[in-house]
Amino acid sequence: MVKFKAQTQPLLRGSSFIIRYADDFLLGFTNREDALRVMEVLPKRLGKFGLTLHPGKTRQIDLEEEKKGGNHPIKTFDFLGFIHYMSKIRKGKPILKRKTSNKKLNQALKRLSDWIKCYRHKLPIRELIEELNQKLRGHYAY
Repeated sequence: MVKFKAQTQPLLRGSSFIIRYADDFLLGFTNREDALRVMEVLPKRLGKFGLTLHPGKTRQIDLEEEKKGGNHPIKTFDFLGFIHYMSKIRKGKPILKRKTSNKKLNQALKRLSDWIKCYRHKLPIRELIEELNQKLRGHYAY
């Protein structure tokens, strides 16, 4: 991430950001030409380290495009269990927002429900509640 800011950002016309998590990453650009230039050189750069972009996960999304198109659904994308979308703050400035993906939330609720069903007769109620609270705190922290 430090190298991206130090090496890539000075070569761009607009601003950019990178979000990394393990072996996944997300690049954001305010300038379309910057995004296209980086996407041209990125496979070569990753190739130097024996890495490739996953074709099913790699795509370019113009989140600003919907403003021009009228009353179309908001453009979104999923990343790390969150749905990301463009919105505005109170003063009208655009901002990238995120909310938990319905699919991921439902999976987590199903796992939690299965866990409760499995342990509700095996653990004393106090211990069950303590472990349940710990799981909920972990979810909120994520």
